[in-house]
Amino acid sequence: MRRRSPAGSIFKSDRLGLVANIDVTVVLSLALLVLLGFGLRVSQLSSIGFAEDEMNKVNAVASYERGDFTANAEHPMLMKVLMLISLNAAPGASKEAALRFPNVLIGALTVIPLFLLTAAFFDRWTALLAPTFWAFGINAITHNRIGKEDSLLVFFTLFAFYFFLRAKQTSPLNDEFRKKNYIASAVSFGLMIASKYFPHYLGLNMLFHHNF
Repeated sequence: MRRRSPAGSIFKSDRLGLVANIDVTVVLSLALLVLLGFGLRVSQLSSIGFAEDEMNKVNAVASYERGDFTANAEHPMLMKVLMLISLNAAPGASKEAALRFPNVLIGALTVIPLFLLTAAFFDRWTALLAPTFWAFGINAITHNRIGKEDSLLVFFTLFAFYFFLRAKQTSPLNDEFRKKNYIASAVSFGLMIASKYFPHYLGLNMLFHHNF
């Protein structure tokens, strides 16, 4: 049974209050997917040398260490800052592993917003399939094992869409909760832009909720 929410979007009525009702089995399943996904992504992380795109990040991180933040300016700073932190936090690790580690970690954690967003449209057990495919998917693993911005982009975009959806699902009478979700969505969209310059995703999100 479907009903139109006060905000004007169509969602299944039994999806409201999703987060509050997540049970232990789901939490443990997600934790297991994070651990297994992380293991697949981090295994032999330094066995392959840097690709051309990654070399641009290596040079940018070296410039960041000197206080020069103009290198590789065609891409945002967030991932390169995380790479710099990772490199300084693990001086004994290989440069390949240290620079790729932030993407590996974020890629493994992406199962969480992917589950939440999928569960907002379907039931939670169906939603577990999506993060399972992500955790074990060859394409996802491959992209998370290289120093490119897409891993962070996906992670923060999913959270931005999820929090915006939660705000739209919330009754206007619960104004405080709606505002908190809108703020969380705005922060996530900001981190998305700080990961990769894809501002049109904001427009696509607004267009979806306008039409539905």
